[in-house]
Amino acid sequence: MEERLKSRHPKWRFPNMVAIPNAHIINYDIKVYPFREMISKTVFRVPELRYLHRYWSRQSKKDTLSYQDNLSLRAAMQNLSQESDFYKIYHPWVANIIGAKVGRKLSYSLHPKFRVHLSGTQSASGFHRDAHITKRPEQINVYLPFTDVFDGNTLWCEDDYGSENFIPLNLTYGQALLWDGGYLKHGTVINDTGFTRVSCDFRFHYKDESLADNDIRSVLSGRPADLYARGLAEVSLLFIRPH
Repeated sequence: MEERLKSRHPKWRFPNMVAIPNAHIINYDIKVYPFREMISKTVFRVPELRYLHRYWSRQSKKDTLSYQDNLSLRAAMQNLSQESDFYKIYHPWVANIIGAKVGRKLSYSLHPKFRVHLSGTQSASGFHRDAHITKRPEQINVYLPFTDVFDGNTLWCEDDYGSENFIPLNLTYGQALLWDGGYLKHGTVINDTGFTRVSCDFRFHYKDESLADNDIRSVLSGRPADLYARGLAEVSLLFIRPH
């Protein structure tokens, strides 16, 4: 599948918009919310997060890294306590960046899913639609990278509901993406970029539509009327490797 995906799309980096239905890019101040610096210094203790694969290769004494290495590094983040420096940034970020768009009334993941996709490693995720797993179609996805993400190290998503035509979700550090990961099929490919991705993602649901701004309300508005007829909303029984 990866060769088919990449042959359709020439490499492009850091567009002004993501070409999937009703996605919205949020820009935030990395000096106020210094995720990358905090994770580099206190979690992995490396000078440059994008080169995490180099440091891990030397530390683990491995010439070739694998999906298991992604999981090992991901666990270091997933096991952070709520008292850690990360959560001292994460919760205010959600409250001030997302909360401001929904009148401060939302439910969200207290523990986001952390992702590490080391350069040179295979796909970290099979292609899937989140609502098939969560059974929560009302949730909005947030993709929050702590490194620049592009081409082989980022998520790939279909460019329309059910299209099966996948494009990379390219973002710079200091950007987050609000999007419909519930019903837009997405996954990852081989990371052949030379740079590691470190990111987190979470879902939220606003509690009062009248308080949500247009950007928020529009994210799920592009779902086709025949969503169920087209089979996009059916629950999948296939095993999905979590990304």
